[in-house]
Amino acid sequence: MDKALNGIDVLPQAFKKIIGNRCLALVTGSATVNASGRPVYEIVRQLARKRLRAIWSLQHGFFIDKQDNMILSPSHVWQELELTIHSLYGQRLLPEEDWLDGIETLVIDVFDVGTRVYTFVNHLVLILRWLSGRNIEVIVLDRGNPLNGLAAEGPVCRPDYFSIVGQLPVPMRHSLSVGEYVSYALSYYGLDLQLTVVKARNWQRKNFFNGIWTYPSPNMPSLATALVYPGAVLLEGTNLSEGRGTTRPFAFVGSPFLDHCRLGAELAQLRLPGVLFVPVFFKPEFSKFAGQVCRGLLVQIQDREKFRSFAVYYELIRLVKQFHPGHFDWLPPPYEFEFDRPPIDMICGSDLIRKSIERNAGYAEIAEQVELEIAGYCECVSPFRLYP
Repeated sequence: MDKALNGIDVLPQAFKKIIGNRCLALVTGSATVNASGRPVYEIVRQLARKRLRAIWSLQHGFFIDKQDNMILSPSHVWQELELTIHSLYGQRLLPEEDWLDGIETLVIDVFDVGTRVYTFVNHLVLILRWLSGRNIEVIVLDRGNPLNGLAAEGPVCRPDYFSIVGQLPVPMRHSLSVGEYVSYALSYYGLDLQLTVVKARNWQRKNFFNGIWTYPSPNMPSLATALVYPGAVLLEGTNLSEGRGTTRPFAFVGSPFLDHCRLGAELAQLRLPGVLFVPVFFKPEFSKFAGQVCRGLLVQIQDREKFRSFAVYYELIRLVKQFHPGHFDWLPPPYEFEFDRPPIDMICGSDLIRKSIERNAGYAEIAEQVELEIAGYCECVSPFRLYP
């Protein structure tokens, strides 16, 4: 099979035709690279030269140095490159009007991890809604979905729960490339802007990621992390540690109060496909239970084709709530700039999951409803799929 190439790998040959002499801003992070490991900002700067006027950065900052949610990054000048880094995750989440001064084109290359709650692609939708009607051309340098483009998991986000962790009615594991996600957004919102997607090459929907993984954010260090993330992110809405502050974020789950051996044994009895639960102890250096020894589990994937992270972590949280009713709790707001609703509801895109866990419903009881939502979603996005 030929090596998969992303939009940034195609851009040098197509730059004159697609961008030419237009002045541009670039949305990316410092760790986003091409197939050879070269940073995207470096490639675009070499191609555009002085016509690259600024870089716009998303959550965690351009230098990927902010560890947790709602840790803001200021805009600043990167003296080494004599470029302004405009932060879109600062005092506001949208550009300032003067950021468009002298800009004709916005070039986007972000590393999405295939899970709706990961803010990058939803933040792009917010930005494109703001840009609608402003006569700015948008060029997306596409990347294949690292979790493959076939499997989808979790309930579909409801419009009354839209936020920076959900701007479209998509499931938790959404199966789209960045270009497909943005194309769907243009249609869904009826946006008035010119969009060009520079397609990836040699990526098929059945493919998982097979390239250079740097780290799109500090707690997403590997593909293994991304594979558990569609379910593990539910832990952010609970008082269980999701492993932040350890070397295995989102693969570890635990707390000082957890009966981890009992939990692991009960989960094993459910015979969830493609996964093992290994009892461990860990001590987070920051975030929940910082400095405390936690009893926990390592969620160890055995077969990534069969593994369904959302169902696994749903059952895990349900059992913890059942076993430790005096200790387990849902975290209160805020979560990603939502100050009223419970974080778990914002993460899941509705109150379905929280209420189902509260009545101790096994995942099998809601699976049919979730699959019906996913089927409807797949029909809606079918016209926007760019890859076989």
